[in-house]
Amino acid sequence: MNQAPENGHSMTDESNLVPQNDASAATPQNASPTPKSAPSSADTSSPKSAPSSADTSSPKSTPSSADTSSPKSAPSSADTSSPKSAPSSADTSSPKSAPSSADTSSPKSAPSSADTSSPKSAPSSADTSSPKSEAALRRESKKLLAEARKLYKRAKKHLNDDQRKEVEESIHALTLALQDTSHSCDTALQQMRTVTQKRLMFARKSSFQEIVESLLFALAFALILRTFFVEPFKIPTRSMVPTLMEGDQLFVTKLSYGLRLPFIDKYVVWFSAPQRGDVIVFAFPREEAAAHLARTNSGCLQAESLADEKDYIKRIIGVEGDKIEIREQVVYVNDQPIPQQPFYERPVNDYMYLTDKRREFWNTERIGETRYTTITHELPSSQFGPITVAPGHVFCMGDNRDNSADSRCWGQVPVDNIKGRAQIIWWSSGHWSPRWERMFTWIH
Repeated sequence: MNQAPENGHSMTDESNLVPQNDASAATPQNASPTPKSAPSSADTSSPKSAPSSADTSSPKSTPSSADTSSPKSAPSSADTSSPKSAPSSADTSSPKSAPSSADTSSPKSAPSSADTSSPKSAPSSADTSSPKSEAALRRESKKLLAEARKLYKRAKKHLNDDQRKEVEESIHALTLALQDTSHSCDTALQQMRTVTQKRLMFARKSSFQEIVESLLFALAFALILRTFFVEPFKIPTRSMVPTLMEGDQLFVTKLSYGLRLPFIDKYVVWFSAPQRGDVIVFAFPREEAAAHLARTNSGCLQAESLADEKDYIKRIIGVEGDKIEIREQVVYVNDQPIPQQPFYERPVNDYMYLTDKRREFWNTERIGETRYTTITHELPSSQFGPITVAPGHVFCMGDNRDNSADSRCWGQVPVDNIKGRAQIIWWSSGHWSPRWERMFTWIH
């Protein structure tokens, strides 16, 4: 493509060069001599233009055959000049007239159609783009090399010895070319492209297949993670208030105590034994609970609770062999009271006291290194036990002691029923809005 001339007009575009006073539209006036003679119909020169081939004038040109002999010749019959006469119909010159089609001598003249020597000229249609930079080639080579290795693993068993050798040599050559920074890797890249297209394309998976495989892999990973490592739970009741609020959602680590097989609901490997003070999630022992309720003739649990499989969350108070007793709202383990320090109390209404109020106590308790808060109420009788924790069992209670159905009601929990230890609250939703201050807090 030729570059446009600097003055904005092409050589053959005369419409942009026609003066505003068109000779065909000018009103004729009385012919009168002009200070300088009007150019002839063949004259297209600028005031300083070189004479045309038909011009034979001296510095003061000899008038044409149509020119009168006066010293200042009168204009021709076609002349309609004003005091500064307009050019004839053939004259298209401005004060700085554009050169004729054959004239290329002007310093600012537009280049001819064959002229491509301008420093800023646009490249021709045959001009090809510049080759890729070495950095771009190396990036492409690394990407192709990774893809070729992956495809080769899938296709290897379907290739014969010669084909495998060809692919391996191409991969090796491109690897060496990438390591050698002093030479271009273009040749090795082209060879790798050819071999990949020829030998490995059948092993490339479609986009749909890759999406399906990714989804299946994610599903399998989530299933394994949930079964053996971490499982989410939601707190449905207030039995663990204030440690856990209704609406809290938490993560339970499944490997806290060992490896428990989900289909037989038994531990095959133990890493550590459950400890006093641990907050655990366990499968409700329906059969043992039903037997305990029948034996004690207790009505603390509705029959519907024994029909469905469900998970409970409580705190371990006693382990195998411990002696448990409760006297005046104080828990004794092996005849030693769990240290209890009240820090808040208030009067509350309760369905058990319709005409009166009772007092509610918030206490800090400590078992070993674990500190937690419990809620108790003044009751006419708060005695339990003593009992001994059976082998392979734990004794559990809720932190909201008087609003919890736990081991005092339906018996002890087999250790094989323990699914894991509650670790962290990841979400908490209140009645009207999320409880932001409870999110991502550890459970103690």
